[in-house]
Amino acid sequence: MEVSGRKRDPDFDKGSTDTTVYCQPCKEEGKRAIAQEFCQTCEEYMCDPCIKAHKKFKMSRNHIMLSKDKMPSFYPSTKQSDIGDTEYCKNHPKEIIKFYCPTHGDLGCADCVVLNHRSCKVDYIADVAKDFVIGNDFKELEPSIKRAEDLLSGSISNVNELLDEVENQSDNEIARLRKFRGEINTYLDRREKELLDNIRKMKTDNQNELTAVKTDCESSKSGLEAIRTDLSSGDISMNQRYVAARRAQRAIRDILEKKEQMTGLIKARKYQFIKDPETERLLGSSMGLGTLDVAGEFVSVPDLSTVTWKKGSNIPVKTSQDQGTSSISGFAFLSSGLLLLADMNNENVKLVSIPTRKVTSRLQLPGKTWDVCVLPGDQAAVTLPNNLMIQLMFTKRGELTCGKKINVSSECYGIAFYNNRLYVSYGSKPRIEVMTLDGHIISTFQTDDGRQLFQAPYYLTVSASTPPTLYVSDLSAHTVLQLSLDGKVLYEYRNKQFTCPKSVVEVGPGQLLVCGQGSYSVMLLKERDGKMTEILKYKDGQNGPWSVAFCPHTRAIIVGMFDNNSLKVFNSN
Repeated sequence: MEVSGRKRDPDFDKGSTDTTVYCQPCKEEGKRAIAQEFCQTCEEYMCDPCIKAHKKFKMSRNHIMLSKDKMPSFYPSTKQSDIGDTEYCKNHPKEIIKFYCPTHGDLGCADCVVLNHRSCKVDYIADVAKDFVIGNDFKELEPSIKRAEDLLSGSISNVNELLDEVENQSDNEIARLRKFRGEINTYLDRREKELLDNIRKMKTDNQNELTAVKTDCESSKSGLEAIRTDLSSGDISMNQRYVAARRAQRAIRDILEKKEQMTGLIKARKYQFIKDPETERLLGSSMGLGTLDVAGEFVSVPDLSTVTWKKGSNIPVKTSQDQGTSSISGFAFLSSGLLLLADMNNENVKLVSIPTRKVTSRLQLPGKTWDVCVLPGDQAAVTLPNNLMIQLMFTKRGELTCGKKINVSSECYGIAFYNNRLYVSYGSKPRIEVMTLDGHIISTFQTDDGRQLFQAPYYLTVSASTPPTLYVSDLSAHTVLQLSLDGKVLYEYRNKQFTCPKSVVEVGPGQLLVCGQGSYSVMLLKERDGKMTEILKYKDGQNGPWSVAFCPHTRAIIVGMFDNNSLKVFNSN
Protein backbone atom coordinates (compact mmCIF):
# COMPACT_ATOMS: atom_id res chain seq x y z
CA MET A 1 0.00 0.00 0.00
CA GLU A 2 1.35 3.43 -0.95
CA VAL A 3 0.47 6.90 0.29
CA SER A 4 1.54 9.56 -2.19
CA GLY A 5 3.21 12.82 -1.13
CA ARG A 6 4.06 11.93 2.48
CA LYS A 7 5.99 9.32 4.39
CA ARG A 8 3.34 8.41 6.96
CA ASP A 9 0.78 9.93 9.23
CA PRO A 10 1.35 9.13 12.89
CA ASP A 11 -2.29 8.26 13.41
CA PHE A 12 -2.05 5.79 10.53
CA ASP A 13 0.12 3.57 12.73
CA LYS A 14 -1.17 4.11 16.21
CA GLY A 15 -4.77 5.21 15.63
CA SER A 16 -6.49 7.82 17.79
CA THR A 17 -5.38 8.01 21.38
CA ASP A 18 -7.73 8.37 24.31
CA THR A 19 -8.39 12.00 25.08
CA THR A 20 -10.56 13.78 27.60
CA VAL A 21 -13.28 15.37 25.52
CA TYR A 22 -15.41 18.26 26.78
CA CYS A 23 -18.93 19.43 26.01
CA GLN A 24 -18.86 21.90 23.13
CA PRO A 25 -22.13 23.80 23.87
CA CYS A 26 -20.90 24.40 27.43
CA LYS A 27 -17.54 25.58 26.11
CA GLU A 28 -19.35 28.25 24.08
CA GLU A 29 -20.68 29.62 27.39
CA GLY A 30 -17.25 29.47 29.07
CA LYS A 31 -18.08 26.33 31.05
CA ARG A 32 -16.14 23.07 31.27
CA ALA A 33 -18.01 19.75 31.43
CA ILE A 34 -16.91 16.27 30.36
CA ALA A 35 -18.78 15.03 27.26
CA GLN A 36 -20.87 11.89 27.69
CA GLU A 37 -22.26 11.52 24.14
CA PHE A 38 -21.60 12.76 20.62
CA CYS A 39 -24.37 14.05 18.27
CA GLN A 40 -23.43 12.71 14.86
CA THR A 41 -26.01 14.97 13.19
CA CYS A 42 -24.73 18.22 14.75
CA GLU A 43 -21.13 16.90 15.04
CA GLU A 44 -20.88 18.08 18.66
CA TYR A 45 -19.86 16.53 21.98
CA MET A 46 -22.35 17.03 24.80
CA CYS A 47 -22.61 16.59 28.54
CA ASP A 48 -25.64 15.06 30.27
CA PRO A 49 -27.63 18.32 30.77
CA CYS A 50 -27.04 19.34 27.14
CA ILE A 51 -28.03 15.86 25.94
CA LYS A 52 -31.26 16.08 27.92
CA ALA A 53 -32.04 19.49 26.42
CA HIS A 54 -31.06 18.30 22.94
CA LYS A 55 -33.52 15.41 23.09
CA LYS A 56 -36.25 17.66 24.42
CA PHE A 57 -36.66 19.84 21.34
CA LYS A 58 -38.66 18.57 18.33
CA MET A 59 -36.06 19.60 15.73
CA SER A 60 -33.25 17.65 17.40
CA ARG A 61 -34.93 14.81 19.30
CA ASN A 62 -34.33 12.36 16.43
CA HIS A 63 -30.65 13.23 15.95
CA ILE A 64 -28.19 10.33 15.97
CA MET A 65 -26.41 10.19 19.35
CA LEU A 66 -23.30 8.08 20.00
CA SER A 67 -22.64 6.91 23.54
CA LYS A 68 -19.32 7.56 25.24
CA ASP A 69 -17.88 4.16 24.30
CA LYS A 70 -18.78 4.68 20.64
CA MET A 71 -18.18 8.38 20.13
CA PRO A 72 -15.04 9.61 18.34
CA SER A 73 -12.06 9.95 20.65
CA PHE A 74 -10.50 12.70 18.53
CA TYR A 75 -11.57 16.20 19.50
CA PRO A 76 -10.31 18.93 17.13
CA SER A 77 -9.97 21.62 19.81
CA THR A 78 -7.78 19.49 22.07
CA LYS A 79 -5.79 17.45 19.55
CA GLN A 80 -4.64 19.02 16.27
CA SER A 81 -3.96 16.88 13.22
CA ASP A 82 -1.83 17.61 10.23
CA ILE A 83 -4.86 17.07 8.03
CA GLY A 84 -6.97 19.70 9.79
CA ASP A 85 -10.72 19.33 10.27
CA THR A 86 -12.60 17.39 7.53
CA GLU A 87 -15.34 15.12 8.81
CA TYR A 88 -15.69 11.84 10.61
CA CYS A 89 -15.57 8.53 8.78
CA LYS A 90 -18.98 6.91 8.28
CA ASN A 91 -17.52 3.41 8.68
CA HIS A 92 -15.34 4.29 11.68
CA PRO A 93 -17.09 7.11 13.60
CA LYS A 94 -14.14 7.66 15.92
CA GLU A 95 -11.77 8.45 13.05
CA ILE A 96 -11.27 11.51 10.84
CA ILE A 97 -11.20 11.19 7.03
CA LYS A 98 -7.58 11.69 5.97
CA PHE A 99 -7.09 9.73 2.73
CA TYR A 100 -8.46 9.51 -0.80
CA CYS A 101 -8.09 6.47 -3.07
CA PRO A 102 -8.06 7.57 -6.77
CA THR A 103 -8.44 3.94 -7.90
CA HIS A 104 -11.79 3.44 -6.17
CA GLY A 105 -12.83 7.07 -5.73
CA ASP A 106 -13.19 6.49 -1.98
CA LEU A 107 -12.54 8.83 0.96
CA GLY A 108 -11.61 7.18 4.24
CA CYS A 109 -9.73 7.13 7.47
CA ALA A 110 -6.58 5.20 8.32
CA ASP A 111 -8.64 2.15 9.26
CA CYS A 112 -10.35 2.20 5.86
CA VAL A 113 -6.99 2.29 4.08
CA VAL A 114 -5.67 -0.66 6.09
CA LEU A 115 -8.80 -2.72 5.59
CA ASN A 116 -9.84 -1.89 2.02
CA HIS A 117 -7.05 -0.14 0.13
CA ARG A 118 -3.92 -1.97 1.23
CA SER A 119 -2.71 -2.48 -2.36
CA CYS A 120 -3.80 0.97 -3.64
CA LYS A 121 -1.82 4.14 -4.03
CA VAL A 122 -3.75 6.56 -1.84
CA ASP A 123 -3.46 10.35 -1.47
CA TYR A 124 -2.91 11.97 1.89
CA ILE A 125 -5.47 14.77 1.87
CA ALA A 126 -3.27 17.26 3.76
CA ASP A 127 -0.64 17.02 1.00
CA VAL A 128 -2.90 17.14 -2.08
CA ALA A 129 -5.78 19.36 -0.95
CA LYS A 130 -4.17 22.75 -1.75
CA ASP A 131 -3.01 21.82 -5.26
CA PHE A 132 -6.39 20.27 -6.03
CA VAL A 133 -8.41 23.26 -4.79
CA ILE A 134 -6.40 25.75 -6.87
CA GLY A 135 -6.22 23.41 -9.88
CA ASN A 136 -8.41 22.93 -12.96
CA ASP A 137 -10.22 19.87 -11.59
CA PHE A 138 -11.70 21.95 -8.77
CA LYS A 139 -12.62 24.78 -11.15
CA GLU A 140 -14.44 22.34 -13.43
CA LEU A 141 -16.60 21.12 -10.53
CA GLU A 142 -19.11 23.97 -10.78
CA PRO A 143 -19.95 23.47 -14.50
CA SER A 144 -20.01 19.70 -13.90
CA ILE A 145 -22.39 20.17 -10.98
CA LYS A 146 -24.51 22.44 -13.20
CA ARG A 147 -24.65 19.78 -15.93
CA ALA A 148 -25.57 17.12 -13.38
CA GLU A 149 -28.24 19.42 -11.93
CA ASP A 150 -29.65 19.97 -15.43
CA LEU A 151 -29.75 16.22 -16.02
CA LEU A 152 -31.51 15.68 -12.71
CA SER A 153 -33.94 18.53 -13.44
CA GLY A 154 -34.73 16.90 -16.78
CA SER A 155 -35.28 13.57 -15.07
CA ILE A 156 -37.52 15.19 -12.45
CA SER A 157 -39.49 16.86 -15.24
CA ASN A 158 -39.84 13.50 -17.02
CA VAL A 159 -40.95 11.84 -13.78
CA ASN A 160 -43.54 14.58 -13.22
CA GLU A 161 -44.86 14.08 -16.75
CA LEU A 162 -45.13 10.33 -16.15
CA LEU A 163 -46.82 10.93 -12.78
CA ASP A 164 -49.41 13.00 -14.65
CA GLU A 165 -49.78 10.17 -17.17
CA VAL A 166 -50.16 7.63 -14.34
CA GLU A 167 -52.83 9.80 -12.67
CA ASN A 168 -54.68 10.39 -15.96
CA GLN A 169 -54.46 6.72 -16.89
CA SER A 170 -55.89 5.68 -13.53
CA ASP A 171 -58.75 8.18 -13.76
CA ASN A 172 -59.49 7.19 -17.36
CA GLU A 173 -59.49 3.43 -16.73
CA ILE A 174 -61.61 3.79 -13.57
CA ALA A 175 -64.08 5.89 -15.58
CA ARG A 176 -64.16 3.26 -18.34
CA LEU A 177 -64.65 0.46 -15.81
CA ARG A 178 -67.48 2.29 -14.06
CA LYS A 179 -69.09 3.21 -17.36
CA PHE A 180 -69.01 -0.45 -18.38
CA ARG A 181 -70.37 -1.46 -14.98
CA GLY A 182 -73.15 1.09 -15.46
CA GLU A 183 -73.94 -0.34 -18.90
CA ILE A 184 -74.13 -3.82 -17.35
CA ASN A 185 -76.40 -2.54 -14.59
CA THR A 186 -78.66 -0.86 -17.17
CA TYR A 187 -78.73 -4.03 -19.25
CA LEU A 188 -79.51 -6.23 -16.23
CA ASP A 189 -82.21 -3.82 -15.01
CA ARG A 190 -83.81 -3.88 -18.46
CA ARG A 191 -83.66 -7.68 -18.72
CA GLU A 192 -85.01 -8.04 -15.18
CA LYS A 193 -87.93 -5.74 -16.03
CA GLU A 194 -88.66 -7.67 -19.24
CA LEU A 195 -88.65 -10.98 -17.38
CA LEU A 196 -90.76 -9.62 -14.52
CA ASP A 197 -93.25 -8.20 -17.03
CA ASN A 198 -93.43 -11.59 -18.75
CA ILE A 199 -94.03 -13.36 -15.43
CA ARG A 200 -96.76 -10.88 -14.49
CA LYS A 201 -98.40 -11.25 -17.92
CA MET A 202 -98.35 -15.06 -17.66
CA LYS A 203 -99.88 -14.81 -14.19
CA THR A 204 -102.59 -12.36 -15.35
CA ASP A 205 -103.45 -14.45 -18.45
CA ASN A 206 -103.79 -17.61 -16.34
CA GLN A 207 -105.91 -15.80 -13.76
CA ASN A 208 -108.21 -14.27 -16.41
CA GLU A 209 -108.76 -17.57 -18.21
CA LEU A 210 -109.44 -19.50 -15.01
CA THR A 211 -111.68 -16.76 -13.63
CA ALA A 212 -113.75 -16.79 -16.86
CA VAL A 213 -114.29 -20.57 -16.54
CA LYS A 214 -115.09 -20.23 -12.86
CA THR A 215 -117.60 -17.42 -13.55
CA ASP A 216 -119.28 -19.51 -16.27
CA CYS A 217 -119.55 -22.51 -13.93
CA GLU A 218 -120.92 -20.41 -11.09
CA SER A 219 -123.48 -18.83 -13.42
CA SER A 220 -124.63 -22.28 -14.66
CA LYS A 221 -124.79 -23.55 -11.08
CA SER A 222 -126.94 -20.59 -10.01
CA GLY A 223 -129.32 -21.31 -12.90
CA LEU A 224 -129.70 -24.93 -11.79
CA GLU A 225 -130.39 -23.87 -8.21
CA ALA A 226 -133.16 -21.55 -9.45
CA ILE A 227 -134.74 -24.37 -11.52
CA ARG A 228 -134.59 -26.72 -8.49
CA THR A 229 -136.43 -24.11 -6.46
CA ASP A 230 -139.13 -23.85 -9.13
CA LEU A 231 -139.49 -27.64 -9.32
CA SER A 232 -139.95 -28.03 -5.57
CA SER A 233 -142.23 -25.02 -5.08
CA GLY A 234 -145.84 -25.79 -4.19
CA ASP A 235 -147.04 -22.38 -5.31
CA ILE A 236 -146.76 -22.93 -9.06
CA SER A 237 -149.25 -24.55 -11.44
CA MET A 238 -148.79 -27.82 -13.24
CA ASN A 239 -148.03 -25.98 -16.44
CA GLN A 240 -145.31 -23.89 -14.75
CA ARG A 241 -143.81 -27.04 -13.22
CA TYR A 242 -143.71 -28.59 -16.70
CA VAL A 243 -141.89 -25.55 -18.12
CA ALA A 244 -139.39 -25.65 -15.24
CA ALA A 245 -138.76 -29.36 -15.82
CA ARG A 246 -138.13 -28.86 -19.52
CA ARG A 247 -135.81 -25.89 -18.75
CA ALA A 248 -133.89 -28.09 -16.30
CA GLN A 249 -133.48 -30.82 -18.91
CA ARG A 250 -132.14 -28.26 -21.40
CA ALA A 251 -129.73 -26.77 -18.87
CA ILE A 252 -128.44 -30.21 -17.88
CA ARG A 253 -128.03 -31.14 -21.54
CA ASP A 254 -126.09 -27.91 -22.18
CA ILE A 255 -123.84 -28.54 -19.16
CA LEU A 256 -123.12 -32.09 -20.25
CA GLU A 257 -122.38 -30.94 -23.79
CA LYS A 258 -120.02 -28.25 -22.50
CA LYS A 259 -118.36 -30.60 -20.00
CA GLU A 260 -115.61 -31.71 -22.39
CA GLN A 261 -115.00 -28.19 -23.57
CA MET A 262 -114.97 -26.88 -20.01
CA THR A 263 -112.54 -29.55 -18.91
CA GLY A 264 -110.16 -28.34 -21.58
CA LEU A 265 -110.51 -24.78 -20.31
CA ILE A 266 -109.64 -25.64 -16.74
CA LYS A 267 -105.89 -25.35 -17.18
CA ALA A 268 -103.04 -22.89 -16.67
CA ARG A 269 -99.73 -22.49 -18.49
CA LYS A 270 -96.78 -23.58 -16.42
CA TYR A 271 -93.52 -21.61 -16.64
CA GLN A 272 -90.23 -21.29 -14.82
CA PHE A 273 -87.24 -18.94 -14.89
CA ILE A 274 -84.25 -20.48 -16.69
CA LYS A 275 -80.83 -19.03 -15.88
CA ASP A 276 -78.89 -17.81 -18.88
CA PRO A 277 -75.82 -20.12 -19.17
CA GLU A 278 -73.54 -17.27 -20.26
CA THR A 279 -74.54 -15.17 -17.25
CA GLU A 280 -74.19 -18.19 -14.94
CA ARG A 281 -70.69 -18.81 -16.32
CA LEU A 282 -69.91 -15.15 -15.76
CA LEU A 283 -70.80 -15.48 -12.08
CA GLY A 284 -68.35 -18.34 -11.78
CA SER A 285 -65.64 -16.48 -13.67
CA SER A 286 -62.72 -14.82 -11.92
CA MET A 287 -62.56 -12.31 -14.77
CA GLY A 288 -66.09 -10.93 -14.61
CA LEU A 289 -66.42 -7.38 -15.95
CA GLY A 290 -62.97 -7.63 -17.51
CA THR A 291 -59.28 -7.82 -16.77
CA LEU A 292 -56.42 -5.38 -16.35
CA ASP A 293 -54.14 -5.85 -19.34
CA VAL A 294 -50.63 -4.59 -18.66
CA ALA A 295 -49.91 -3.69 -22.25
CA GLY A 296 -46.54 -2.03 -21.92
CA GLU A 297 -44.98 0.78 -19.96
CA PHE A 298 -44.81 4.53 -19.91
CA VAL A 299 -41.38 5.66 -21.08
CA SER A 300 -40.46 9.32 -21.10
CA VAL A 301 -39.92 10.51 -24.67
CA PRO A 302 -38.50 13.97 -25.43
CA ASP A 303 -39.91 16.29 -28.08
CA LEU A 304 -38.39 14.58 -31.12
CA SER A 305 -38.49 17.81 -33.14
CA THR A 306 -35.74 19.18 -30.88
CA VAL A 307 -33.47 16.14 -31.26
CA THR A 308 -30.48 15.96 -33.62
CA TRP A 309 -30.13 12.57 -35.30
CA LYS A 310 -26.96 10.84 -36.40
CA LYS A 311 -26.57 7.66 -38.41
CA GLY A 312 -25.86 4.51 -36.45
CA SER A 313 -24.76 1.10 -37.65
CA ASN A 314 -27.22 -0.64 -39.98
CA ILE A 315 -28.86 -3.87 -38.80
CA PRO A 316 -28.72 -6.69 -41.41
CA VAL A 317 -32.01 -8.56 -41.80
CA LYS A 318 -31.44 -10.91 -44.73
CA THR A 319 -30.87 -14.56 -43.80
CA SER A 320 -29.39 -17.48 -45.73
CA GLN A 321 -32.92 -18.90 -46.25
CA ASP A 322 -34.14 -15.73 -47.96
CA GLN A 323 -34.31 -16.01 -51.75
CA GLY A 324 -34.68 -12.32 -52.61
CA THR A 325 -33.82 -8.88 -51.38
CA SER A 326 -35.64 -7.95 -48.19
CA SER A 327 -38.46 -5.40 -48.19
CA ILE A 328 -39.40 -4.56 -44.61
CA SER A 329 -43.03 -3.49 -44.74
CA GLY A 330 -43.99 -3.61 -41.05
CA PHE A 331 -42.47 -3.22 -37.57
CA ALA A 332 -43.53 -3.85 -33.98
CA PHE A 333 -41.49 -3.86 -30.76
CA LEU A 334 -41.93 -6.73 -28.31
CA SER A 335 -41.58 -6.01 -24.61
CA SER A 336 -38.62 -8.39 -24.47
CA GLY A 337 -36.49 -6.00 -26.55
CA LEU A 338 -37.03 -7.81 -29.83
CA LEU A 339 -38.20 -6.18 -33.04
CA LEU A 340 -40.83 -8.10 -34.99
CA LEU A 341 -40.77 -7.31 -38.70
CA ALA A 342 -42.56 -8.36 -41.87
CA ASP A 343 -40.35 -9.12 -44.89
CA MET A 344 -42.78 -8.74 -47.78
CA ASN A 345 -40.50 -9.90 -50.61
CA ASN A 346 -39.38 -13.05 -48.82
CA GLU A 347 -42.89 -13.84 -47.52
CA ASN A 348 -41.90 -14.20 -43.88
CA VAL A 349 -41.77 -12.57 -40.48
CA LYS A 350 -38.61 -12.25 -38.40
CA LEU A 351 -37.46 -11.38 -34.92
CA VAL A 352 -34.43 -9.12 -34.66
CA SER A 353 -32.50 -8.61 -31.41
CA ILE A 354 -31.64 -4.94 -31.10
CA PRO A 355 -28.70 -5.47 -28.64
CA THR A 356 -27.05 -8.20 -30.76
CA ARG A 357 -28.25 -6.74 -34.10
CA LYS A 358 -29.09 -10.20 -35.43
CA VAL A 359 -32.11 -12.09 -36.74
CA THR A 360 -32.98 -14.56 -33.97
CA SER A 361 -36.05 -16.27 -35.47
CA ARG A 362 -37.73 -16.58 -38.88
CA LEU A 363 -41.18 -17.89 -39.85
CA GLN A 364 -41.98 -18.64 -43.49
CA LEU A 365 -45.58 -17.93 -44.55
CA PRO A 366 -47.67 -18.82 -47.64
CA GLY A 367 -47.75 -15.35 -49.20
CA LYS A 368 -46.54 -11.77 -49.08
CA THR A 369 -46.65 -10.29 -45.60
CA TRP A 370 -47.48 -6.65 -44.95
CA ASP A 371 -48.05 -5.29 -41.44
CA VAL A 372 -47.62 -6.68 -37.92
CA CYS A 373 -48.89 -5.91 -34.43
CA VAL A 374 -48.26 -7.30 -30.94
CA LEU A 375 -51.04 -9.10 -29.02
CA PRO A 376 -51.34 -10.11 -25.34
CA GLY A 377 -50.11 -13.49 -24.15
CA ASP A 378 -46.86 -13.64 -26.19
CA GLN A 379 -48.74 -13.41 -29.46
CA ALA A 380 -48.56 -11.28 -32.59
CA ALA A 381 -50.45 -10.93 -35.87
CA VAL A 382 -49.43 -10.30 -39.49
CA THR A 383 -51.59 -9.45 -42.52
CA LEU A 384 -51.30 -11.36 -45.83
CA PRO A 385 -53.20 -9.15 -48.34
CA ASN A 386 -53.16 -11.63 -51.24
CA ASN A 387 -54.12 -14.61 -49.11
CA LEU A 388 -57.24 -13.06 -47.53
CA MET A 389 -56.00 -13.85 -44.04
CA ILE A 390 -54.47 -12.64 -40.82
CA GLN A 391 -51.94 -15.07 -39.37
CA LEU A 392 -51.60 -15.17 -35.58
CA MET A 393 -48.22 -16.19 -34.16
CA PHE A 394 -46.66 -17.10 -30.84
CA THR A 395 -43.46 -15.29 -29.77
CA LYS A 396 -42.61 -17.23 -26.61
CA ARG A 397 -38.95 -17.40 -25.65
CA GLY A 398 -38.02 -15.40 -28.74
CA GLU A 399 -39.18 -18.12 -31.17
CA LEU A 400 -41.85 -17.58 -33.82
CA THR A 401 -44.46 -20.31 -34.30
CA CYS A 402 -47.78 -20.32 -36.16
CA GLY A 403 -51.09 -19.87 -34.38
CA LYS A 404 -54.61 -19.79 -35.77
CA LYS A 405 -55.71 -17.98 -38.94
CA ILE A 406 -58.41 -15.34 -39.29
CA ASN A 407 -60.14 -15.30 -42.67
CA VAL A 408 -60.77 -11.76 -43.94
CA SER A 409 -61.56 -9.97 -47.20
CA SER A 410 -58.99 -9.33 -49.91
CA GLU A 411 -56.31 -6.65 -49.63
CA CYS A 412 -56.10 -6.52 -45.87
CA TYR A 413 -53.09 -4.31 -45.16
CA GLY A 414 -52.68 -2.34 -41.94
CA ILE A 415 -53.31 -3.91 -38.54
CA ALA A 416 -53.36 -2.58 -34.97
CA PHE A 417 -54.55 -3.95 -31.63
CA TYR A 418 -56.23 -2.06 -28.81
CA ASN A 419 -58.55 -3.05 -25.95
CA ASN A 420 -59.09 -6.62 -27.18
CA ARG A 421 -59.98 -5.40 -30.67
CA LEU A 422 -58.19 -5.70 -33.99
CA TYR A 423 -58.28 -2.71 -36.34
CA VAL A 424 -57.69 -3.79 -39.95
CA SER A 425 -57.47 -1.57 -43.05
CA TYR A 426 -58.37 -2.66 -46.60
CA GLY A 427 -57.26 -1.41 -50.01
CA SER A 428 -60.28 -2.97 -51.76
CA LYS A 429 -63.46 -1.01 -50.94
CA PRO A 430 -61.24 1.19 -48.73
CA ARG A 431 -62.34 0.87 -45.12
CA ILE A 432 -61.40 -0.02 -41.56
CA GLU A 433 -62.89 -3.06 -39.86
CA VAL A 434 -62.98 -3.47 -36.09
CA MET A 435 -63.07 -7.14 -35.12
CA THR A 436 -62.53 -9.58 -32.30
CA LEU A 437 -59.58 -11.98 -32.20
CA ASP A 438 -61.98 -14.61 -33.55
CA GLY A 439 -62.60 -12.52 -36.67
CA HIS A 440 -66.11 -11.38 -35.74
CA ILE A 441 -66.63 -7.92 -37.30
CA ILE A 442 -67.98 -5.43 -34.76
CA SER A 443 -68.03 -2.29 -36.87
CA THR A 444 -66.82 -0.83 -40.18
CA PHE A 445 -65.51 2.68 -40.90
CA GLN A 446 -65.97 3.62 -44.53
CA THR A 447 -67.78 6.97 -44.58
CA ASP A 448 -68.34 9.88 -42.24
CA ASP A 449 -71.47 11.98 -42.81
CA GLY A 450 -71.78 10.39 -46.23
CA ARG A 451 -68.21 11.28 -47.27
CA GLN A 452 -65.82 8.51 -48.34
CA LEU A 453 -63.10 8.41 -45.69
CA PHE A 454 -60.24 6.69 -47.48
CA GLN A 455 -58.59 6.12 -50.86
CA ALA A 456 -55.71 3.80 -49.93
CA PRO A 457 -55.50 3.24 -46.14
CA TYR A 458 -52.46 0.96 -46.01
CA TYR A 459 -51.34 1.59 -42.41
CA LEU A 460 -52.94 2.52 -39.10
CA THR A 461 -52.22 2.69 -35.39
CA VAL A 462 -54.12 3.40 -32.19
CA SER A 463 -52.77 6.22 -30.05
CA ALA A 464 -53.21 5.45 -26.36
CA SER A 465 -53.80 9.09 -25.51
CA THR A 466 -56.82 10.23 -23.51
CA PRO A 467 -59.18 9.55 -25.11
CA PRO A 468 -57.57 6.98 -27.45
CA THR A 469 -57.75 7.75 -31.16
CA LEU A 470 -57.07 5.98 -34.46
CA TYR A 471 -54.52 7.24 -37.01
CA VAL A 472 -54.75 6.08 -40.64
CA SER A 473 -52.17 6.91 -43.33
CA ASP A 474 -53.67 7.26 -46.83
CA LEU A 475 -51.17 6.60 -49.61
CA SER A 476 -53.22 8.19 -52.42
CA ALA A 477 -54.65 11.12 -50.47
CA HIS A 478 -51.18 11.97 -49.02
CA THR A 479 -52.76 12.49 -45.60
CA VAL A 480 -52.93 11.04 -42.13
CA LEU A 481 -56.45 10.97 -40.67
CA GLN A 482 -57.13 11.04 -36.95
CA LEU A 483 -60.40 9.27 -36.08
CA SER A 484 -62.29 8.60 -32.90
CA LEU A 485 -62.68 4.91 -32.07
CA ASP A 486 -66.22 5.05 -33.42
CA GLY A 487 -65.02 6.28 -36.83
CA LYS A 488 -65.58 10.05 -36.64
CA VAL A 489 -62.94 12.28 -38.30
CA LEU A 490 -61.16 14.45 -35.71
CA TYR A 491 -58.27 15.92 -37.73
CA GLU A 492 -56.56 15.66 -41.09
CA TYR A 493 -52.77 16.02 -41.21
CA ARG A 494 -50.96 16.95 -44.42
CA ASN A 495 -47.76 18.64 -45.55
CA LYS A 496 -46.79 19.94 -49.01
CA GLN A 497 -43.41 18.19 -48.86
CA PHE A 498 -44.95 14.92 -47.64
CA THR A 499 -46.18 12.33 -50.16
CA CYS A 500 -47.23 8.67 -50.23
CA PRO A 501 -47.38 7.98 -46.49
CA LYS A 502 -46.79 4.41 -45.37
CA SER A 503 -46.14 3.21 -41.80
CA VAL A 504 -47.47 5.36 -38.95
CA VAL A 505 -46.46 4.61 -35.35
CA GLU A 506 -46.94 6.29 -31.97
CA VAL A 507 -43.66 7.10 -30.21
CA GLY A 508 -44.93 8.88 -27.10
CA PRO A 509 -47.84 10.93 -25.80
CA GLY A 510 -48.99 13.13 -28.66
CA GLN A 511 -46.12 12.22 -31.02
CA LEU A 512 -46.19 9.92 -34.05
CA LEU A 513 -43.71 9.03 -36.79
CA VAL A 514 -44.88 8.61 -40.41
CA CYS A 515 -42.87 7.32 -43.38
CA GLY A 516 -43.17 9.39 -46.55
CA GLN A 517 -42.25 6.88 -49.23
CA GLY A 518 -42.73 9.36 -52.07
CA SER A 519 -40.96 12.24 -50.32
CA TYR A 520 -38.09 10.04 -49.03
CA SER A 521 -38.64 11.31 -45.51
CA VAL A 522 -39.72 10.45 -42.00
CA MET A 523 -42.12 13.00 -40.54
CA LEU A 524 -42.94 13.81 -36.92
CA LEU A 525 -46.66 14.37 -36.35
CA LYS A 526 -47.56 16.29 -33.17
CA GLU A 527 -51.09 16.30 -31.81
CA ARG A 528 -50.57 19.46 -29.78
CA ASP A 529 -50.05 21.85 -32.70
CA GLY A 530 -51.36 19.70 -35.57
CA LYS A 531 -48.09 20.05 -37.48
CA MET A 532 -45.93 17.60 -39.42
CA THR A 533 -42.16 18.19 -39.26
CA GLU A 534 -39.54 16.48 -41.38
CA ILE A 535 -36.90 14.95 -39.08
CA LEU A 536 -35.16 12.52 -41.50
CA LYS A 537 -34.54 13.43 -45.14
CA TYR A 538 -33.36 11.84 -48.36
CA LYS A 539 -29.80 12.96 -47.63
CA ASP A 540 -29.96 10.87 -44.45
CA GLY A 541 -30.30 7.75 -46.59
CA GLN A 542 -34.10 7.59 -46.76
CA ASN A 543 -34.42 5.94 -50.16
CA GLY A 544 -38.10 5.00 -50.12
CA PRO A 545 -38.77 4.56 -46.37
CA TRP A 546 -41.54 2.00 -45.88
CA SER A 547 -41.76 1.22 -42.16
CA VAL A 548 -40.54 2.95 -39.03
CA ALA A 549 -40.12 2.16 -35.33
CA PHE A 550 -38.86 4.07 -32.32
CA CYS A 551 -37.04 2.50 -29.36
CA PRO A 552 -37.73 4.69 -26.30
CA HIS A 553 -35.00 3.02 -24.23
CA THR A 554 -32.14 3.65 -26.67
CA ARG A 555 -33.80 6.77 -28.17
CA ALA A 556 -33.22 5.43 -31.67
CA ILE A 557 -35.33 5.56 -34.84
CA ILE A 558 -35.24 2.44 -37.01
CA VAL A 559 -36.34 2.59 -40.64
CA GLY A 560 -37.15 -0.29 -43.01
CA MET A 561 -37.11 0.23 -46.77
CA PHE A 562 -38.19 -1.41 -49.99
CA ASP A 563 -35.53 -3.67 -51.58
CA ASN A 564 -32.94 -3.20 -48.85
CA ASN A 565 -31.32 -5.93 -46.76
CA SER A 566 -30.60 -3.66 -43.79
CA LEU A 567 -32.48 -1.51 -41.31
CA LYS A 568 -31.34 2.09 -41.03
CA VAL A 569 -30.64 3.20 -37.45
CA PHE A 570 -30.57 6.82 -36.29
CA ASN A 571 -29.42 7.66 -32.77
CA SER A 572 -30.24 10.85 -30.89
CA ASN A 573 -27.35 13.14 -30.01
